[in-house]
Amino acid sequence: MATLGLALALGSATMTSASADYYSGGMPSRSWNVRAVGINDTWVGFLDTGRSHWNNSGAGTSLGRSTSAASTFTAARYDQSWFGLYSPSGIRGINRTFAIKVNARTLSEQSGSNMTAWSISTTTHELGHGLSLADNPNTSASSLMKHSRNRTTVQRPQSYDVSEVERIY
Repeated sequence: MATLGLALALGSATMTSASADYYSGGMPSRSWNVRAVGINDTWVGFLDTGRSHWNNSGAGTSLGRSTSAASTFTAARYDQSWFGLYSPSGIRGINRTFAIKVNARTLSEQSGSNMTAWSISTTTHELGHGLSLADNPNTSASSLMKHSRNRTTVQRPQSYDVSEVERIY
């Protein structure tokens, strides 16, 4: 009976940490560096703004940019229709890295006169995956991680996103 109780307790703990808003492809901590690859100063600025939005959000993050970082960020005109793509590799806690790609073509075609705002929103969203946040969280609250967000006005982590990062780490 004690074993069943322990199993149920462990199962409940696992279910809580793996809620619908948690993304297992994230980094093992709230502090990591990313390397800008093959992008111009405008896109480096979008990356730096996204990092700054997270670092100033109150979520306890320290996202740096380093020329020696294993994780990468790039932007180009890809043929696919996605805005951004986060691809983790390695094992969380051992050798996890990621590659972020932002699709300048889709952003340009769909943002109208709001290309800068949409690019910053997309960049900050993709960095959120590095902080273990999933797409489309199960909440009615405003969230940077929702695909349905207004990319013109939601460029920073929302209070819901900050609380999720704090809960995860």
